[in-house]
Amino acid sequence: MPSPRSAGSVLTAAALGGLAYGLVDALRAALRDTLPVEAGRLLLLGLLDALSLGAVALLAALPVALLLRGALGRRVPQPAAFGLLLGLGLSLVLDVGEAWFKAPPPFTQAPPLHGNPAVFAGIVAAVLAVVVVGGLARARAVGLGLAGLLLAGLAGRAVLDRRAVGRGQGEPPADAPNVLLVTMDTARADYFGAYGRTDVQTPHFDGLAAQGVRFDNAFSQIPVTGPSHKTIFTGVPPWEHGNLLNGLPLDPEYRTLAQELRGRGWRTAAFVSAYVLDGSLGFSRGFEVYDDDFGWLQGWDATVPGRLLAMVQRFTHPDLVLERIGGRTTDQALAWLDRNARGGAPFFAWVHLFDPHGPYVPPPPYDTAYYQGDPRDPAHTSMAAAQNIAAYLKPSLQGITDADYVLAQYAGEVSYTDAQVGRLLSWLEQSGQAQDTLVILVADHGESLAGEHGVWFNHGDDLYEASTWIPWAMRLPGGAHAGTVVEELVELTDLAPTVYQVLGVDGPATMTGQSVLPAIQGQPHRAYARGICFDRPINQELRRSGEIKDPVYRLSALRFPDSRFVDHEHERLSSENWAITGADPLRVEARAPIAIPVENQLHELSAALFTQGSVERSSVEQSAEAIEKLQALGYMEE
Repeated sequence: MPSPRSAGSVLTAAALGGLAYGLVDALRAALRDTLPVEAGRLLLLGLLDALSLGAVALLAALPVALLLRGALGRRVPQPAAFGLLLGLGLSLVLDVGEAWFKAPPPFTQAPPLHGNPAVFAGIVAAVLAVVVVGGLARARAVGLGLAGLLLAGLAGRAVLDRRAVGRGQGEPPADAPNVLLVTMDTARADYFGAYGRTDVQTPHFDGLAAQGVRFDNAFSQIPVTGPSHKTIFTGVPPWEHGNLLNGLPLDPEYRTLAQELRGRGWRTAAFVSAYVLDGSLGFSRGFEVYDDDFGWLQGWDATVPGRLLAMVQRFTHPDLVLERIGGRTTDQALAWLDRNARGGAPFFAWVHLFDPHGPYVPPPPYDTAYYQGDPRDPAHTSMAAAQNIAAYLKPSLQGITDADYVLAQYAGEVSYTDAQVGRLLSWLEQSGQAQDTLVILVADHGESLAGEHGVWFNHGDDLYEASTWIPWAMRLPGGAHAGTVVEELVELTDLAPTVYQVLGVDGPATMTGQSVLPAIQGQPHRAYARGICFDRPINQELRRSGEIKDPVYRLSALRFPDSRFVDHEHERLSSENWAITGADPLRVEARAPIAIPVENQLHELSAALFTQGSVERSSVEQSAEAIEKLQALGYMEE
């Protein structure tokens, strides 16, 4: 006769199977995470993972339970084992299915026939066969044994897949200093007091610049966050490492600062604030901890239910969590420093602060620090001149009539970022490690704000002063060279070689940048600083006309002490020569005549950057998901 008890047993056991799978899955997510395992977070992660998979398994088991209330119930001698295997099997199918149809991460080889529906159907059939065998077996031990083997296999995979960054065989030199690197995204040099600005408060950057070394002519090689950071960490310019756009993986050929220092015994940790620095793109190499998780619960996106939700989001296109405020990033960095950086091996910590990047929405009190009045007053007319505003900025600028308000909000973001810098510097002082730490505060690039060269509130497609002149201050261990101001031209390619020389270790042979220590000591450094980027206006024009599909045409630039030469790859556009004049903090760029022989010589130098850049790589390697996220951050055209 029908067996209601069998149906209830299947439902209960299926839920337990999902719960068990969720608990082991949470452990696996925690072990694979770049964040340290914390008991409270792991407990919450396990609870939510288990409840989610348990609920899914329970719902999926309902049709089976209804069948078992009929004649089929007499043919299942072990309904509890059957339900347990059903819950575990369903969770496994969801786990494998999400991974099977998702593109593999960069630098990993997909399994043979990855994404093939027929192969996946075979996997599902194999799982179903195990479930049926366990449920039909006369001996309960068979079903429970199969369930135990499945869980043991999952737990074993969690242990084998755990993320571990070995120290390598090297040891740091005796009394080796720590390194604290803070990169301030989209920060213009002329918004910092150290460079002459008096109406924007940046006391912490200014204080460190006074205590250490200030570079008055530091330039970014590309006004794009990802490629610029790759240059910072490798000492290799973008026309060599081939990354001219965000969302592209860094070639493993280029070893990073973190890899080199971790291999020599430094503790390494990174805390970033935007999706463009996602660890899967190569930024996490060498870091024991790489905190790029901005979700409501860190680690959730690595679980089965979290990954399934992310898969749904990829199709429904909701607002994604693509950045976090600098205070949260700094909180994470300070927590790690407190736990891991109070003695023993030296540390290398990188903190990335994204706040000056648009939209400019500083938190209180910085949102009202530099503007009083009504920015939507119709009497204002200055915003009428703003043209070609990026789509991602338009919601934040809706109804704004005064451009000075936008500039004030940007200034507020810079001051807020400086406040987070102050928290990190304060920790160094309070922990007694300030004198034993190399501190570098630097921007990855600048920002065009008030229509410089026709660009409003944006960056990425020009190589003029606003987008490439960056703040850079450095305090050497022991306070060496305190109060030094370096007028020599320096590049971001020079940052990694400088760190290696200060620490007394050899850098990778792939570096082509030059240490700035000789320049600090008064020696000549560079005749000119270089730059490259895609020319968005000409690309937009030619895409509209159907002439090109991928970004092909580029700009290159050579920055001399008092002039800038900008060259266009496109033959229809002539080169530009700009004289740079004016006292800090404002630098005025004015068109300047140039003799044809000199122009030809400069063109040969700048054109050489085009021949080294990898247009193909920077055109086609971005995934559809990456493109969508980059558009939301304003890095790509809609």
